[in-house]
Amino acid sequence: MMGFLFLEYLRSKQGILKLAQLVILLLAFACVRSTWYNSLYAYGFFEGVTLGYCITVSVFLILTVFGVPKRTSFVNWKIAEFVLDTLGFIFISTGSIVAAVKTYDTPILVAASVFGLLASYLSVVSVLLSFVAARSSKPEDPTI
Repeated sequence: MMGFLFLEYLRSKQGILKLAQLVILLLAFACVRSTWYNSLYAYGFFEGVTLGYCITVSVFLILTVFGVPKRTSFVNWKIAEFVLDTLGFIFISTGSIVAAVKTYDTPILVAASVFGLLASYLSVVSVLLSFVAARSSKPEDPTI
């Protein structure tokens, strides 16, 4: 703990996965924004999904670093992270598959869809780690 910052999460497996997801999704978003794409709907959805999930992961990381999960016991943050990663996997994999189909052999768009698929893989790993953490956590004391 460094003052009011809780950096233990960023050093954990989950935190490293979240940071890797954030960087990879920003790379995917930058790849799509740096080119003129032909399919407005496919890449518009891909941009929306990658940017939306980047913002969601950033907010989750900021809340975790500032210790909100330790101060709010009424929210099960392991389940919240599980739901965040599950929804992220569904949307990112859908957007990446649609983007991969509509690449028209443009290398930078292929790279964007590969980054998206890599981010969806990291989401699956994070879902599995969240599931294991949620299953192994001990229930709260009901006498409080």
